[in-house]
Amino acid sequence: MPTALAGESSQTNLQVVALMVVAPNGGNDNRNYCWKPGVTVSVLYSPTEGKIVTFNENESKLDSFTDDKGTDLMAAPPSTDPFNKPGISGMLPMANAGASSITFDLKASGQPAKGATAFSITGKASLQIAAGTHQFTVENVDIKTNAAFSLGDLPVVITEAGTNRNPWASKDYKYSVTFSSLRDLQSISSLEFFDAAGNKVEAEKRGWGGGPLGYMIQYDFKQIGQSVRVVATCWQDLKTIELPISVHATAGL
Repeated sequence: MPTALAGESSQTNLQVVALMVVAPNGGNDNRNYCWKPGVTVSVLYSPTEGKIVTFNENESKLDSFTDDKGTDLMAAPPSTDPFNKPGISGMLPMANAGASSITFDLKASGQPAKGATAFSITGKASLQIAAGTHQFTVENVDIKTNAAFSLGDLPVVITEAGTNRNPWASKDYKYSVTFSSLRDLQSISSLEFFDAAGNKVEAEKRGWGGGPLGYMIQYDFKQIGQSVRVVATCWQDLKTIELPISVHATAGL
């Protein structure tokens, strides 16, 4: 269970905030969704400057996780529970403004030795961090397939526009527009749309993704005219970093 702790790391902006040890049968009751066997150390990371835009769990990993008795907690067979995977996990808020901090859960499936009171963990976390944002405004963007425009030096084309085919969303948002580019659209923090009278058009971001063949963002609309003004807030100096993790956490005993 969570306990008071002391912690330190090699980065002054990386702080241990929680430690949980769960025995093999420790979650076999109504707490089994939150309590998973193994050891979890949670650390808070706050960059010295800029905002955190994304956390890439697939490119993040733990290299070592040991207790002060020399037990290798990564040597245990990994859990098959999809909610109890060893490694590094983290979650950012859905807000488009970026985050000033993120909490990572550093998880191992093994059990500490009897009498152990401290854990040492190393690894890396992959993050995208931006220095700030810049707005681009494009007037009179035609809402039709193959309409093209640019956000600064980022070319964008509408690859689909029309009736929303998503039965779950179309009840309230009857129209859907897909914006695409051969370049990564991760640099777009948010898109806003305005009609000819300057009124904001209500829209919801529904999907995004891409790869070597191109990238896309889908927005759904309650109503939309033949053309709109697009105001894009884009990340500036967006870069990917590998944050080294070196943590020593104790139970404060």
